[in-house]
Amino acid sequence: MKQVYFKNALVFLSLFSLALGDVSAKRSKKVKGVKDGQITPDQLYIVDCLLPPQIRQLGQSYTYIPPRKPAKLTAKECALRGGEYVAYDESNFATVAKVWKQQADLGDATAQNYMGELFEKGFNGTADYKTAAAWYQKAADQGFSPAQLNLGNLYEKGLGVAQDSVKAINLYRQAAGVADAKLELVTEQDLLERREKEFQRIQLEREVSKLRNELSSVNDNYQKTKEYIQSANVELKRLQAALRSNQNDNDVKQQIAALEKQVNDLQNSNQKSRELASILVQKIATENGYDLAMNDEQFGINVITPDIMLTRGIRSIPVANKSATSLSIMGSVNPPADVAGLTLNNQNITDKLTDTGIFSVNVELLQDEDTPVSIEAIKKDGSKSVEQFVVVRQILEQIKPRYLSDLFTKRFKKDLGDYHALVIGNNVYGDMDNLDTAVNDAKDIAAVLKKSYGYKVKILENATHIQIVEALAEYQQKLGKFDNLIVYYAGHGLIDEKQDGFWIPTDAKLDDKKTWIPNDVITEFMSSMKAKHVMVIADSCYSGTMSGSAIRPFPEDVAENDILFTSRVKARTVLTSGGLQPVLDSGGDGHSIFASALLDVLNENDGVMEGYRLYKALDQQVKLRSKLSGIQQSPEYTAVKHAGHEGSEFYFLPESI
Repeated sequence: MKQVYFKNALVFLSLFSLALGDVSAKRSKKVKGVKDGQITPDQLYIVDCLLPPQIRQLGQSYTYIPPRKPAKLTAKECALRGGEYVAYDESNFATVAKVWKQQADLGDATAQNYMGELFEKGFNGTADYKTAAAWYQKAADQGFSPAQLNLGNLYEKGLGVAQDSVKAINLYRQAAGVADAKLELVTEQDLLERREKEFQRIQLEREVSKLRNELSSVNDNYQKTKEYIQSANVELKRLQAALRSNQNDNDVKQQIAALEKQVNDLQNSNQKSRELASILVQKIATENGYDLAMNDEQFGINVITPDIMLTRGIRSIPVANKSATSLSIMGSVNPPADVAGLTLNNQNITDKLTDTGIFSVNVELLQDEDTPVSIEAIKKDGSKSVEQFVVVRQILEQIKPRYLSDLFTKRFKKDLGDYHALVIGNNVYGDMDNLDTAVNDAKDIAAVLKKSYGYKVKILENATHIQIVEALAEYQQKLGKFDNLIVYYAGHGLIDEKQDGFWIPTDAKLDDKKTWIPNDVITEFMSSMKAKHVMVIADSCYSGTMSGSAIRPFPEDVAENDILFTSRVKARTVLTSGGLQPVLDSGGDGHSIFASALLDVLNENDGVMEGYRLYKALDQQVKLRSKLSGIQQSPEYTAVKHAGHEGSEFYFLPESI
């Protein structure tokens, strides 16, 4: 019996090998213009590989062949292992489902989850959410966290199941495994220091408010005195004319002498008012912590009131009253004698400027939106000074990293493992318009990650299709379960008629989508990697097509042990510079707006910052900076759909902590 069964197994394997040879032969015929031994991008793409059968021995008298196992491998590795797959561009729903269904029917949670993903993606773009939910449920019942997250997403959106936000949250919690225990991370000394800083802040605000009121009073008195001097000069001219008619009129002579003295005293008083106004403006600036152009050598605009908030280069004025239709702004231009013109949002306000260099003007606010403001002073020699800021209807949230105990931070860094970064910047294209800042963005991002965060960095400048795919395949092969990876891409992105997104390598052809890199390929690489945490940061047009379900932020008072626990499961997240719209290539002083904000946040971080906090800090900056550029740009941060996300986060820990 043993010999017969073994012989049949060998016959089966022989036939299987012949079949593979035939498939391989057919595939090789389709590759044109490829030299022997040359690797093509298709060979490095991730495929659904059905591995060859194994012959297993049970005891001494029984040999059997178990079901063939599916796996996600590169096409090259699948071929080397004798596996069977359908080429990426020829695959369809039925052939891929066939690879995984047998294992799913046998109760394999990974295969069940993947079956759910197949039905959620759908056949020819038509999703079957009900069947997807059924497969997810089978895997979720076994505690498979990616399936719990996928099922939670369906319950949250009401796709294939009755919408149930409570059930969705419970599934997300099960996937993350966050415990109920909480730990207060703020010491008593920290609280005392915060209270002292808050007291000092309140005192400073009172002092600045007092100075502003004093300045307003000085300016009002100056204007009234100036008007009185003008009327007094008119009266003086009348009296002088009367004296010329009757030079012996002593009464007129006395009136002229008294009036001249009064005008001289008022002019001296106004000169002192001008000097006092200048001192008050400088003092207000000093109290607020910034320098102004106040000497005769400097020409510049200074906004006196209300306060401009300075947050990582974003100048903004918050409006407490969300229904406000206008905002009064007081500012100064120094030196006022050099001013040839003054405009606010291209409207002439030169007549609002006093001799003291102070102006007051009402800004009309956009309804239910933030209002960009640009004040421009033109000097007599033709040079300009420009002051730009945004009036925001919502106060900017100060996003700070987590400050955890030194002992825990040391343990946490060791537990997280090694960090790697693949940084890609594409400026020079053969078949598209060149970009200006992508390479510079990539260089500076790579430098910060290497120097400040200790990453092992690989940087690709003006990368081709094969260079990008080879690099991804290299990380897919070499990274282990204690590694973490960032993939940063700055370059062109495109979207097709099916709303599928693509990265565009420098050698891509606009009329040949096979030369583009689909976002699905990036997702497959992320899914097949053994690495613990993987984050894609994409600064390109239409990068939002990679987005999946939203990331739920950790609460402020989450326990340290809960952070540690959730960090031990996989994270597959994506931070994009925008959604399904174009994004700006400039506007950030030699960088894109997104890259400039990202560099600011990374450079300022001095604690533990998870991906969601990084996103929140970026979001408000990019929105305000893009507002000044005239194009609204909104970053997104989500889990990568169907990439094996298990509910963890990507963590940024500078080496200095």
